[in-house]
Amino acid sequence: MSMERRFYDIRGGQMSALHFGDVSKPIGLVMLHANGFNGQSYRHLLEALPIHSVALDLRGHGLTKLPCDRDKLRNFHIFRDDVLAFIEQAVEGPFVLSGHSLGACAALLCVPHLQGKMVAYVGFDPPLMPTWLTPLFRLPGGLNWLRKTLPIAAAAARRRHQFDSQDAAFKRYKNRGVFKGFPDATLTDYLEGGLIEDEETGGVKLACDPIWEQAIYPAHDHNLYQAAKALPVENARIVLAGEGAPHTPLSRLRMRRAVGKGGVIRFKDKNHMFPLNEPEFARAFLQDALEKSGLILD
Repeated sequence: MSMERRFYDIRGGQMSALHFGDVSKPIGLVMLHANGFNGQSYRHLLEALPIHSVALDLRGHGLTKLPCDRDKLRNFHIFRDDVLAFIEQAVEGPFVLSGHSLGACAALLCVPHLQGKMVAYVGFDPPLMPTWLTPLFRLPGGLNWLRKTLPIAAAAARRRHQFDSQDAAFKRYKNRGVFKGFPDATLTDYLEGGLIEDEETGGVKLACDPIWEQAIYPAHDHNLYQAAKALPVENARIVLAGEGAPHTPLSRLRMRRAVGKGGVIRFKDKNHMFPLNEPEFARAFLQDALEKSGLILD
């Protein structure tokens, strides 16, 4: 299957988008990635689908060139607005909107603004924050405190981001941390789409600055539950992972109430990275959404 990178001018810079499938046809699916990753990481999830699909590089990730001000990042609205700008320019509709983690949240926040154009939504393990955290997002110094105290955010800031080569980065990441269980091809895709030249060292570095990745983790001053009320009841699915995934029993219950019980399903034997380390499993949900939408025939 083909893979073609295109760049789209939106306010403030350029957004990078990888196109898969028959690019002569209208875009039928838009995929948004997790924090710290990039569109190419999802190649094995998307390339087998019989449709023209697009994986975006969100602001601060991959080859997208848009300004990143960590001090102003309090929620995911900036990602939402970037995606909406891309869709307005490049997607005629109807289409399926999907995302993983950060991408699932950004996609969900887009839903109320895409009525009549987006016909289905598939969200892979979006972080559903407990309501008790909300006041911390708004207190002076609250976000800075969360950046330092949330283990995943603190770890992101310490992440090694410079390497002699892509091969050195591959050896560093293989079967370590969040990359444990990744197929070699998926790890290679992540690195090809997420490493850029490092003029300082002559090697390569992560396109996503670890400080930007850190700032994203606690920036949840947005309302996913309100946005979820705009989902198409007949063709919306939020697929949650099991132990260690970024949600609680109460936040899952709240989302089920917003979406409808049948729209939220949890697999306790899956980890948060299942769209990348088990692409065949995740792809079945995209296939189902496309079939129900009439965008592909079963």
